[in-house]
Amino acid sequence: MNKIFDNLYLYEIVLLFLGVFLFMLLCAGLVYFIIKKDDLKKLLLFFPIPIIMIAYPSIQEIQIEKDKFALKKFSDKIIENPNDTEAQKELAEISNKLEKRATSAKDIQAVSFANLLLGNSEKVIDLANKAIEKQEENKKQETPTVDNSSVDSDNSKIEEGQLTDVKVLKNIKELAETQKNLQSNKGTITDTAKLKEQISKIPWQNPKTKSYLSKKILKQHKTIDTIKK
Repeated sequence: MNKIFDNLYLYEIVLLFLGVFLFMLLCAGLVYFIIKKDDLKKLLLFFPIPIIMIAYPSIQEIQIEKDKFALKKFSDKIIENPNDTEAQKELAEISNKLEKRATSAKDIQAVSFANLLLGNSEKVIDLANKAIEKQEENKKQETPTVDNSSVDSDNSKIEEGQLTDVKVLKNIKELAETQKNLQSNKGTITDTAKLKEQISKIPWQNPKTKSYLSKKILKQHKTIDTIKK
């Protein structure tokens, strides 16, 4: 049930419940008027109000789901073609929209991954921290009877652009921190080598992601590497 409302603001959830309550109240009133054989016209004029109250958050939820699909779509486009500036622009716009709506660990992780592809290291670090906090909160809420000892975190994968493990998230955060040093021209040849190592050790589900980061991001810092040599 909570997952349905994860992406909605509090006022939209309140609006939805009030709309449902008002609609049910009007339906009860409609039955009463029919039994009493009173004029229904005045009562029917109020029905559009709860319908609008229910429709607005529902439309918002549908739009958010479309944006999530688009986030994955344009992430894949960028991985396939790093020079696709249109896809980069679309991904930046969608990730900014979803960042404001992201409340679950999964959604925060998706936006973090998108920003990693875009090279926004500051946002990657911030979002990775938030996702880690959410993941750790979720683990604390797990029942004691759940046995996670058989789960090997080293085998965690990134499914459909989602960072799914705390260990992987921490590796992503470290990668972004190294990238940030290189972007600010404070990096060294060691940092460049470290970045290559960090990209390689993360168990990407899609091998093309590793190739993208290696070719696209490291290419951006090639001049720094050359100067330091």
